Amino acid sequence: MLRNSLSFRPFLRGVGEFGAFCTPVRLFRNSAALKYAAAAAKTTPGKLPPKMAKLRKQFQAQNDLPIFLKGGSMDNILYRLTWVLCFLGLGGDIWLWLGYIIA
Repeated sequence: MLRNSLSFRPFLRGVGEFGAFCTPVRLFRNSAALKYAAAAAKTTPGKLPPKMAKLRKQFQAQNDLPIFLKGGSMDNILYRLTWVLCFLGLGGDIWLWLGYIIA
């Protein structure tokens, strides 16, 4: 009798189903999805919030800027900082390999 209480039979229930072992996770995801769907249903279809309309107008403007610079001055700073860090990393890499080659 003790052998039946230690069997794996309860865990093997529904093995053929996808995600049978993660039922609580699936239930949590479904409730979160329902919550977001309910929040989305409160907005009228075809109507954008004012903030989204402003961002759409800003990013779709024909001002000959690439999309990664249309966010304003902070995008420009991050773009230039990325280039500087790339060149510093490349210079450090060359410095390291030259040190190994020369030594």
